[in-house]
Amino acid sequence: LRLDPTLTCGQAFRWKPTGDNEWTCSLWNHAVALKQTPDTVLYRSLGSLDMEPVVDLEAELRDYFQLSVSFESLCSEWSQRDPHFSDLGKSQQGVRTLRQPVVENLFTFIATSNNNIKRITMLIDKLCVRYGTPIVTELGTAFHTFPTIAQMAKDCDMEDTLKELGFGYRAKYYAKTVEMLTRHSDPEQFLLSLRNQSFENARAELMKFSGVGPKVADCVCLMSLDKIDAVPIDTHIWQVAQKRYIGRILGDNMQSGMNLPAESKDQIVELARQLKTHKTAGNKAYELAQQLFIKLFSPYAGWAQGLLFSGDLEPKDKKKPDAKKPAASKRKHPLPDIAAATDTKQPLRRSTRQRTAK
Repeated sequence: LRLDPTLTCGQAFRWKPTGDNEWTCSLWNHAVALKQTPDTVLYRSLGSLDMEPVVDLEAELRDYFQLSVSFESLCSEWSQRDPHFSDLGKSQQGVRTLRQPVVENLFTFIATSNNNIKRITMLIDKLCVRYGTPIVTELGTAFHTFPTIAQMAKDCDMEDTLKELGFGYRAKYYAKTVEMLTRHSDPEQFLLSLRNQSFENARAELMKFSGVGPKVADCVCLMSLDKIDAVPIDTHIWQVAQKRYIGRILGDNMQSGMNLPAESKDQIVELARQLKTHKTAGNKAYELAQQLFIKLFSPYAGWAQGLLFSGDLEPKDKKKPDAKKPAASKRKHPLPDIAAATDTKQPLRRSTRQRTAK
Protein backbone atom coordinates (compact mmCIF):
# COMPACT_ATOMS: atom_id res chain seq x y z
CA LEU A 1 0.00 0.00 0.00
CA ARG A 2 1.30 3.44 -1.03
CA LEU A 3 -0.96 6.26 0.07
CA ASP A 4 0.13 8.97 -2.35
CA PRO A 5 -0.69 7.25 -5.66
CA THR A 6 -3.73 5.43 -4.24
CA LEU A 7 -5.35 8.59 -2.86
CA THR A 8 -4.53 10.87 -5.81
CA CYS A 9 -5.61 8.77 -8.80
CA GLY A 10 -9.27 9.74 -8.84
CA GLN A 11 -10.86 7.01 -6.72
CA ALA A 12 -11.65 9.01 -3.60
CA PHE A 13 -11.86 12.78 -3.31
CA ARG A 14 -12.00 13.60 0.40
CA TRP A 15 -8.51 12.64 1.56
CA LYS A 16 -6.49 15.78 2.29
CA PRO A 17 -2.67 15.99 2.45
CA THR A 18 -1.98 17.50 5.87
CA GLY A 19 1.75 17.00 6.24
CA ASP A 20 4.74 15.11 4.94
CA ASN A 21 3.35 11.76 3.65
CA GLU A 22 0.30 12.33 5.82
CA TRP A 23 -3.41 12.27 4.90
CA THR A 24 -6.66 12.86 6.79
CA CYS A 25 -10.32 12.15 6.05
CA SER A 26 -13.57 11.31 7.79
CA LEU A 27 -14.63 7.68 7.36
CA TRP A 28 -17.36 5.68 9.13
CA ASN A 29 -18.09 8.66 11.42
CA HIS A 30 -14.43 8.92 12.44
CA ALA A 31 -11.77 11.48 11.60
CA VAL A 32 -8.82 9.34 10.49
CA ALA A 33 -5.16 10.20 9.97
CA LEU A 34 -2.77 8.04 7.95
CA LYS A 35 0.98 8.43 7.58
CA GLN A 36 3.24 6.64 5.11
CA THR A 37 6.66 5.53 6.33
CA PRO A 38 9.29 3.63 4.30
CA ASP A 39 8.12 0.33 5.80
CA THR A 40 4.45 0.63 6.70
CA VAL A 41 1.38 2.84 7.09
CA LEU A 42 0.47 4.29 10.47
CA TYR A 43 -3.08 5.20 11.42
CA ARG A 44 -4.92 6.94 14.22
CA SER A 45 -8.38 8.24 15.02
CA LEU A 46 -8.54 11.98 15.70
CA GLY A 47 -12.11 11.82 17.01
CA SER A 48 -15.56 10.42 16.32
CA LEU A 49 -19.22 11.35 16.58
CA ASP A 50 -20.65 11.43 20.10
CA MET A 51 -22.04 8.09 21.26
CA GLU A 52 -20.45 6.30 18.33
CA PRO A 53 -19.53 2.75 19.40
CA VAL A 54 -15.87 1.81 19.36
CA VAL A 55 -14.90 -0.03 16.16
CA ASP A 56 -11.85 -1.96 15.09
CA LEU A 57 -10.35 0.84 13.02
CA GLU A 58 -7.50 -1.29 11.71
CA ALA A 59 -9.92 -3.93 10.42
CA GLU A 60 -11.98 -1.20 8.74
CA LEU A 61 -8.89 0.27 7.08
CA ARG A 62 -7.65 -3.14 5.93
CA ASP A 63 -11.04 -3.68 4.32
CA TYR A 64 -11.06 -0.16 2.82
CA PHE A 65 -7.66 -0.69 1.17
CA GLN A 66 -8.44 -4.38 0.43
CA LEU A 67 -5.13 -5.49 1.91
CA SER A 68 -6.11 -9.15 1.62
CA VAL A 69 -5.50 -8.83 -2.13
CA SER A 70 -1.83 -9.23 -3.11
CA PHE A 71 -0.72 -6.35 -5.33
CA GLU A 72 2.51 -8.16 -6.24
CA SER A 73 0.71 -11.37 -7.26
CA LEU A 74 -1.67 -9.47 -9.52
CA CYS A 75 1.16 -7.57 -11.22
CA SER A 76 3.04 -10.82 -11.74
CA GLU A 77 -0.01 -12.45 -13.35
CA TRP A 78 -0.75 -9.45 -15.60
CA SER A 79 2.88 -9.13 -16.69
CA GLN A 80 2.69 -12.66 -18.12
CA ARG A 81 0.07 -11.32 -20.54
CA ASP A 82 1.59 -7.86 -21.01
CA PRO A 83 5.25 -7.29 -19.97
CA HIS A 84 4.42 -3.59 -19.49
CA PHE A 85 2.98 -4.46 -16.08
CA SER A 86 6.44 -5.35 -14.78
CA ASP A 87 7.51 -1.72 -15.12
CA LEU A 88 4.08 -0.38 -14.22
CA GLY A 89 4.04 -2.37 -10.99
CA LYS A 90 7.27 -0.61 -9.98
CA SER A 91 6.43 2.93 -11.10
CA GLN A 92 2.93 2.74 -9.62
CA GLN A 93 3.84 0.52 -6.68
CA GLY A 94 1.12 0.04 -4.11
CA VAL A 95 -1.76 1.60 -6.08
CA ARG A 96 -4.74 -0.24 -4.64
CA THR A 97 -8.40 -0.29 -5.60
CA LEU A 98 -10.46 0.99 -2.66
CA ARG A 99 -13.58 -0.61 -1.17
CA GLN A 100 -15.52 2.51 -0.32
CA PRO A 101 -18.77 3.25 1.54
CA VAL A 102 -21.39 2.80 -1.15
CA VAL A 103 -23.45 5.97 -0.55
CA GLU A 104 -20.33 8.14 -0.61
CA ASN A 105 -19.04 6.43 -3.72
CA LEU A 106 -22.30 6.77 -5.64
CA PHE A 107 -22.86 10.44 -4.86
CA THR A 108 -19.21 11.32 -5.37
CA PHE A 109 -19.04 9.79 -8.82
CA ILE A 110 -22.24 11.49 -9.96
CA ALA A 111 -20.10 14.65 -9.77
CA THR A 112 -17.26 13.23 -11.88
CA SER A 113 -18.75 13.35 -15.37
CA ASN A 114 -17.12 16.10 -17.46
CA ASN A 115 -15.22 17.27 -14.41
CA ASN A 116 -11.69 17.33 -12.98
CA ILE A 117 -10.29 16.15 -9.66
CA LYS A 118 -9.85 19.65 -8.19
CA ARG A 119 -13.44 20.70 -8.88
CA ILE A 120 -14.91 17.34 -7.85
CA THR A 121 -13.10 17.66 -4.51
CA MET A 122 -14.48 21.17 -4.02
CA LEU A 123 -18.06 20.12 -4.76
CA ILE A 124 -17.95 17.06 -2.48
CA ASP A 125 -16.49 19.15 0.35
CA LYS A 126 -19.42 21.57 -0.01
CA LEU A 127 -21.89 18.68 0.02
CA CYS A 128 -20.41 17.32 3.25
CA VAL A 129 -20.34 20.69 4.99
CA ARG A 130 -23.95 21.40 3.99
CA TYR A 131 -25.50 18.03 4.86
CA GLY A 132 -22.96 16.02 6.86
CA THR A 133 -22.38 16.01 10.62
CA PRO A 134 -19.36 17.84 12.11
CA ILE A 135 -16.76 15.76 13.94
CA VAL A 136 -14.87 17.78 16.53
CA THR A 137 -11.40 16.32 16.86
CA GLU A 138 -8.71 16.52 19.51
CA LEU A 139 -7.20 19.30 17.40
CA GLY A 140 -10.32 21.40 17.70
CA THR A 141 -10.80 21.02 13.95
CA ALA A 142 -14.18 20.05 12.51
CA PHE A 143 -14.34 17.29 9.93
CA HIS A 144 -17.68 16.41 8.35
CA THR A 145 -19.14 12.97 7.73
CA PHE A 146 -20.40 12.12 4.30
CA PRO A 147 -24.16 12.75 4.55
CA THR A 148 -26.62 9.90 4.75
CA ILE A 149 -29.57 9.65 2.38
CA ALA A 150 -31.84 10.68 5.26
CA GLN A 151 -29.81 13.81 5.93
CA MET A 152 -29.94 14.89 2.29
CA ALA A 153 -33.65 14.00 2.00
CA LYS A 154 -34.53 16.51 4.73
CA ASP A 155 -33.81 19.34 2.30
CA CYS A 156 -36.95 19.70 0.20
CA ASP A 157 -35.14 22.27 -1.95
CA MET A 158 -32.00 20.22 -2.47
CA GLU A 159 -31.72 21.01 -6.16
CA ASP A 160 -31.81 24.77 -5.53
CA THR A 161 -29.42 24.43 -2.60
CA LEU A 162 -26.85 22.59 -4.68
CA LYS A 163 -27.19 25.03 -7.55
CA GLU A 164 -26.30 27.81 -5.14
CA LEU A 165 -23.26 25.76 -4.07
CA GLY A 166 -22.04 25.54 -7.67
CA PHE A 167 -23.25 22.07 -8.69
CA GLY A 168 -24.97 23.41 -11.80
CA TYR A 169 -26.90 20.85 -13.86
CA ARG A 170 -25.69 18.07 -11.54
CA ALA A 171 -27.93 19.43 -8.76
CA LYS A 172 -31.02 17.83 -10.31
CA TYR A 173 -29.20 14.48 -10.50
CA TYR A 174 -28.52 14.56 -6.77
CA ALA A 175 -32.05 15.61 -5.83
CA LYS A 176 -33.67 13.00 -8.07
CA THR A 177 -31.38 10.17 -6.94
CA VAL A 178 -32.02 10.98 -3.27
CA GLU A 179 -35.76 10.95 -3.95
CA MET A 180 -35.50 7.58 -5.70
CA LEU A 181 -33.46 6.03 -2.91
CA THR A 182 -35.89 7.15 -0.20
CA ARG A 183 -38.47 4.86 -1.77
CA HIS A 184 -36.54 2.02 -0.14
CA SER A 185 -37.05 1.50 3.60
CA ASP A 186 -33.27 1.30 4.06
CA PRO A 187 -31.53 3.00 1.10
CA GLU A 188 -28.00 2.07 2.12
CA GLN A 189 -28.91 -1.55 2.73
CA PHE A 190 -30.55 -1.67 -0.70
CA LEU A 191 -27.31 -0.43 -2.31
CA LEU A 192 -25.23 -2.90 -0.32
CA SER A 193 -27.55 -5.74 -1.35
CA LEU A 194 -26.27 -5.23 -4.91
CA ARG A 195 -23.05 -6.92 -3.81
CA ASN A 196 -25.01 -10.15 -3.94
CA GLN A 197 -26.25 -9.48 -7.47
CA SER A 198 -24.40 -10.24 -10.69
CA PHE A 199 -22.29 -7.49 -12.21
CA GLU A 200 -24.87 -7.01 -14.98
CA ASN A 201 -27.82 -6.76 -12.57
CA ALA A 202 -26.02 -4.45 -10.15
CA ARG A 203 -24.97 -2.20 -13.00
CA ALA A 204 -28.52 -2.08 -14.39
CA GLU A 205 -29.95 -1.13 -10.98
CA LEU A 206 -27.42 1.69 -10.55
CA MET A 207 -28.12 3.07 -14.01
CA LYS A 208 -31.74 3.66 -13.01
CA PHE A 209 -30.55 6.57 -10.86
CA SER A 210 -30.35 10.07 -12.23
CA GLY A 211 -26.91 11.06 -13.51
CA VAL A 212 -25.62 7.48 -13.48
CA GLY A 213 -24.37 6.21 -16.82
CA PRO A 214 -22.18 3.19 -17.58
CA LYS A 215 -18.92 4.72 -16.32
CA VAL A 216 -20.34 5.92 -12.98
CA ALA A 217 -22.14 2.60 -12.48
CA ASP A 218 -18.95 0.68 -13.22
CA CYS A 219 -16.98 2.82 -10.75
CA VAL A 220 -19.49 2.05 -8.00
CA CYS A 221 -19.56 -1.64 -8.94
CA LEU A 222 -15.76 -1.84 -8.78
CA MET A 223 -15.08 0.34 -5.75
CA SER A 224 -18.03 -0.52 -3.51
CA LEU A 225 -19.88 -3.60 -4.73
CA ASP A 226 -17.02 -6.13 -5.13
CA LYS A 227 -17.38 -6.44 -8.92
CA ILE A 228 -13.65 -6.91 -9.52
CA ASP A 229 -14.04 -7.24 -13.29
CA ALA A 230 -15.92 -3.94 -13.66
CA VAL A 231 -13.75 -1.76 -15.92
CA PRO A 232 -14.76 1.93 -16.07
CA ILE A 233 -13.80 3.38 -19.45
CA ASP A 234 -12.93 7.08 -19.41
CA THR A 235 -10.76 9.17 -21.73
CA HIS A 236 -7.51 7.88 -20.19
CA ILE A 237 -8.42 4.19 -20.44
CA TRP A 238 -9.92 4.63 -23.92
CA GLN A 239 -6.60 6.07 -25.09
CA VAL A 240 -4.71 3.24 -23.38
CA ALA A 241 -6.82 0.72 -25.31
CA GLN A 242 -6.24 2.54 -28.59
CA LYS A 243 -2.52 3.25 -28.21
CA ARG A 244 -1.25 0.33 -26.17
CA TYR A 245 -3.35 -2.70 -27.06
CA ILE A 246 -5.23 -2.65 -30.35
CA GLY A 247 -2.16 -2.49 -32.59
CA ARG A 248 -0.23 -5.03 -30.53
CA ILE A 249 -3.14 -7.48 -30.47
CA LEU A 250 -3.77 -7.23 -34.20
CA GLY A 251 -0.07 -7.33 -35.08
CA ASP A 252 2.56 -9.93 -34.35
CA ASN A 253 1.98 -10.91 -30.73
CA MET A 254 5.44 -12.41 -30.45
CA GLN A 255 7.02 -9.14 -31.56
CA SER A 256 4.74 -7.07 -29.32
CA GLY A 257 5.39 -9.20 -26.24
CA MET A 258 1.67 -9.88 -25.75
CA ASN A 259 0.77 -13.35 -24.50
CA LEU A 260 -2.95 -13.69 -25.10
CA PRO A 261 -4.79 -16.32 -23.03
CA ALA A 262 -5.50 -19.27 -25.33
CA GLU A 263 -9.10 -19.75 -24.19
CA SER A 264 -10.10 -16.20 -25.21
CA LYS A 265 -7.52 -15.29 -27.87
CA ASP A 266 -9.98 -15.31 -30.78
CA GLN A 267 -12.45 -13.18 -28.83
CA ILE A 268 -9.74 -10.68 -27.90
CA VAL A 269 -8.62 -10.33 -31.53
CA GLU A 270 -12.21 -9.81 -32.68
CA LEU A 271 -12.83 -7.18 -29.99
CA ALA A 272 -9.66 -5.35 -31.07
CA ARG A 273 -10.76 -5.45 -34.73
CA GLN A 274 -14.12 -3.92 -33.84
CA LEU A 275 -12.58 -1.31 -31.55
CA LYS A 276 -10.22 -0.19 -34.29
CA THR A 277 -13.21 1.09 -36.27
CA HIS A 278 -14.32 3.40 -33.42
CA LYS A 279 -12.71 6.80 -32.98
CA THR A 280 -14.59 7.80 -29.82
CA ALA A 281 -15.89 5.92 -26.80
CA GLY A 282 -19.60 5.87 -27.63
CA ASN A 283 -21.90 3.33 -26.01
CA LYS A 284 -20.95 0.48 -28.36
CA ALA A 285 -17.23 1.26 -28.18
CA TYR A 286 -17.44 1.54 -24.37
CA GLU A 287 -18.78 -2.00 -24.09
CA LEU A 288 -16.19 -3.33 -26.55
CA ALA A 289 -13.31 -1.71 -24.65
CA GLN A 290 -14.59 -3.02 -21.33
CA GLN A 291 -14.88 -6.55 -22.69
CA LEU A 292 -11.37 -6.30 -24.15
CA PHE A 293 -9.86 -5.51 -20.74
CA ILE A 294 -11.96 -8.21 -19.06
CA LYS A 295 -10.79 -10.84 -21.55
CA LEU A 296 -7.17 -9.69 -21.17
CA PHE A 297 -6.92 -9.34 -17.39
CA SER A 298 -9.78 -11.18 -15.69
CA PRO A 299 -10.06 -11.87 -12.85
CA TYR A 300 -9.39 -8.48 -11.27
CA ALA A 301 -9.61 -6.66 -14.61
CA GLY A 302 -10.91 -3.66 -12.70
CA TRP A 303 -7.72 -3.55 -10.65
CA ALA A 304 -5.62 -3.76 -13.81
CA GLN A 305 -7.57 -0.80 -15.18
CA GLY A 306 -6.80 1.14 -11.99
CA LEU A 307 -3.08 0.55 -12.39
CA LEU A 308 -3.17 1.53 -16.07
CA PHE A 309 -5.21 4.62 -15.19
CA SER A 310 -2.75 5.77 -12.54
CA GLY A 311 0.17 5.18 -14.88
CA ASP A 312 -1.51 7.21 -17.63
CA LEU A 313 -2.25 10.23 -15.44
CA GLU A 314 0.02 13.21 -15.86
CA PRO A 315 1.38 14.66 -12.59
CA LYS A 316 -0.78 17.74 -13.07
CA ASP A 317 -3.90 15.53 -13.04
CA LYS A 318 -3.21 14.16 -9.57
CA LYS A 319 -4.13 15.81 -6.31
CA LYS A 320 -1.02 17.26 -4.75
CA PRO A 321 -0.44 19.72 -1.93
CA ASP A 322 0.78 23.09 -3.19
CA ALA A 323 4.56 22.89 -3.16
CA LYS A 324 4.82 26.60 -2.38
CA LYS A 325 2.20 26.44 0.34
CA PRO A 326 2.28 23.06 2.06
CA ALA A 327 -1.10 22.03 3.38
CA ALA A 328 0.26 21.55 6.87
CA SER A 329 1.32 25.19 7.11
CA LYS A 330 -2.26 26.34 6.54
CA ARG A 331 -3.57 24.63 9.65
CA LYS A 332 -3.91 26.65 12.82
CA HIS A 333 -3.34 23.42 14.73
CA PRO A 334 -0.88 21.28 12.74
CA LEU A 335 -1.56 17.58 12.94
CA PRO A 336 0.79 16.07 15.54
CA ASP A 337 3.51 14.01 13.92
CA ILE A 338 2.93 10.28 14.00
CA ALA A 339 5.96 8.31 15.13
CA ALA A 340 7.86 6.37 12.46
CA ALA A 341 7.69 2.59 12.32
CA THR A 342 9.97 -0.15 11.05
CA ASP A 343 7.75 -3.22 11.24
CA THR A 344 7.64 -4.57 7.68
CA LYS A 345 5.21 -7.39 8.49
CA GLN A 346 2.15 -5.20 8.98
CA PRO A 347 1.09 -2.78 6.22
CA LEU A 348 -1.01 -0.91 8.79
CA ARG A 349 -0.03 -0.10 12.37
CA ARG A 350 -1.70 1.86 15.12
CA SER A 351 0.29 4.93 16.03
CA THR A 352 1.79 4.82 19.50
CA ARG A 353 0.13 8.19 20.02
CA GLN A 354 -3.32 6.81 19.30
CA ARG A 355 -5.92 8.18 21.68
CA THR A 356 -9.27 6.68 22.45
CA ALA A 357 -12.06 8.90 21.15
CA LYS A 358 -14.37 10.08 23.89
